[in-house]
Amino acid sequence: MDKQYSSISLWYTVGVLTLASTFSIIDRQILNVMIGPVQRDLGGISDFQISLIMGFAFTFMYSILSYPAGWISDRYNRKNLMAAGILSWSILTMLCGTVNQYWHLFLARMGVGVGEATLGPAANSALADYFPPERLPLAIGIMSAAPFIGQGLANIAGGPLIDYLESTPNFVLPLIGEVYSWQMVFLVVGAPGILVALMAWGLREPKRRGKMNADGSGVPFSEVWRFIKTRHLFFFFLFAAYLCLATQGWSLFSWIVEYYVRNHEWTRSEIGVIYGSIAMSVGIAGSVLGGLLAGSMMAKKPDATLRVVMWGTVVLLVTAPALTIVPNPWVGIVLLIPITFCMAMPPGLIMATLQAIAPNELRGQMVAFYLIAVNFLAYTFAPSLPAYLSDQVFESRMALGQSISILAVINYSLAVLCLGLCLKYYRQAIEAAREWTDSAATPV
Repeated sequence: MDKQYSSISLWYTVGVLTLASTFSIIDRQILNVMIGPVQRDLGGISDFQISLIMGFAFTFMYSILSYPAGWISDRYNRKNLMAAGILSWSILTMLCGTVNQYWHLFLARMGVGVGEATLGPAANSALADYFPPERLPLAIGIMSAAPFIGQGLANIAGGPLIDYLESTPNFVLPLIGEVYSWQMVFLVVGAPGILVALMAWGLREPKRRGKMNADGSGVPFSEVWRFIKTRHLFFFFLFAAYLCLATQGWSLFSWIVEYYVRNHEWTRSEIGVIYGSIAMSVGIAGSVLGGLLAGSMMAKKPDATLRVVMWGTVVLLVTAPALTIVPNPWVGIVLLIPITFCMAMPPGLIMATLQAIAPNELRGQMVAFYLIAVNFLAYTFAPSLPAYLSDQVFESRMALGQSISILAVINYSLAVLCLGLCLKYYRQAIEAAREWTDSAATPV
């Protein structure tokens, strides 16, 4: 670790960034446990219509603003950018709890995406300046457990909360008036983010390390594009693999609760508590242990971050297709354990991979390119693909399981292939970046 920061300071920073990432996932994903009530109260909208609010409405502005956020992260104060983003998405999540029309909710969800676009580029760039390369996978791995912490909390708390609110009369709030059950949930989950924004604002901005330009000047877009073009096969195979992984992951996240409610007649509280507990415990373990394993392998295998992801994806290819087609719901719950563990490894390891091959001036922008190339497509289409297959191909609301299973076979097969092809090009990119990674390991 950089000796200019104490261990307490470093891990406090990781804790705050993990907390911020967790709330970003909660605010993003809480809608998934409220699909039925939202559809009812917005006039009986279809699965496909609700999937657009879950996916496209959020990702449109999230993706458009990811590159500007990365550009700002590579030049200006990152902790202030994060604090502003956290504050804005928290307020807009609460705004989702005040609307009563489909398109009003659609626009509010777009606003949530505006704020959340700031966190990924700024947080990952800052961590690369706090930690040396061999410790970076663990630090990012901890922060990248946030999707599973957030998903777990959203299900553990959200499922029972929505069930409770559904069984009680609607609340009447000052200035807002009567609110539905799902509106109250948005108000409750958005409020704590204001405190998290203050915590992020209080962090220390790290000194930048591993720079190409000693004078501290930024890098023009033409240089960024040249950097990508000279490593085009690496980026192509990497982003293609992660597009498949992210698409399948968010498809499952979006519909697993509704699948158990429809197909196995579980309550939202039952599946919420069970799935949420698995997501939190096993997801955290997978993200942290994946980072530890990759970090321990890097001395002998420089491509360890992607190699760990590839073998985890092989496990997913074997197990995930059965999850939503086995007749016994408890068998599916058992399968969720290795599936969740292996799904938790890629998010942190992709960020460590991108930080390892890019100089300081490009780190935020590399994360932004990933968010644009992968997350925009994954977040946009992942919630809609199972809904489209069940509505248009199978023509049955009960066909969610078959739809998710088919997508698992396709996505994980392609991901394994692309990751295997990417390894050689990743090693070449690491070799080209050695002068930057060496300087990044030396305290400024």
